[in-house]
Amino acid sequence: MRKTLFFLPVLILLMAGLALAAGNRQLMSEKMATQDLKRKLMESVIGFKVKSEGKFGLTEEPSLREDTKAAAVIKGIIVDKMIYDKEKDIALAFGHIELGTIINVLGELHRFKNVRVENFGFGTTSEAARPALMALRAAQINAYDELAQVMIGEKIYSASTAENFVLTKDVNRSKVCAAIFGAYIPDIDLRSPNRGWGWDESGNAFVKLEIDARKVHDILGNLLVYKGQNIIEVTGRGSPVDDLADPPAGSMIRNSGSKSKAMSLDVPLGQTPAQ
Repeated sequence: MRKTLFFLPVLILLMAGLALAAGNRQLMSEKMATQDLKRKLMESVIGFKVKSEGKFGLTEEPSLREDTKAAAVIKGIIVDKMIYDKEKDIALAFGHIELGTIINVLGELHRFKNVRVENFGFGTTSEAARPALMALRAAQINAYDELAQVMIGEKIYSASTAENFVLTKDVNRSKVCAAIFGAYIPDIDLRSPNRGWGWDESGNAFVKLEIDARKVHDILGNLLVYKGQNIIEVTGRGSPVDDLADPPAGSMIRNSGSKSKAMSLDVPLGQTPAQ
């Protein structure tokens, strides 16, 4: 009886140690990846509104603000594969949704049959990994803005003044506002040589987007008449740091490029986002 009482605390401590070793970091990172996947699928299927304002004059502080907004009730998303890099604490989810009847961002009813939309999502609780994933999201937002510029155009305001042959004032500003649905990232496969997302050798992220030009509307819901090719592709860019606000933080170390699967993910680490 005494031996049993002696081993019981030891067993409890051992179980507690195993629970501590397992932890909840992986669970939360995988949940974040799943939610990011759902967001990307929602933005692709239902659509989003994008607005941007830029200042690019030679005598004004350059800046670019891009805002997107999307909201919808969506169901039927399936997570096909979950990859977790334990060393970096980064989760990567791949999944899809089979389309049926949807109401897009403009309130239009669309019915689909035998149409599958695929996407991916990232998640992490690690401060070291967040800048790279934030850069990837920034690249996607930039790609949304680039699509709107190509399809709808941008409002440009310019004003310049020169005195005694010297430029004293130069204002160059842009505005974009649009609603888009049906944009998708081509070739999302992790090992594809033509993958539509990733990071370059400097650590900056890129996201390619394609869209059927016949599905683009202005912010008022008016269908745009576009006389170019039907499928348009743009590339968005994103940075893990804001060099315009802070001194450069140094080069980024990177060589670009259950359902859970352990795998080392080639995501650049080492820089921290600007506060």
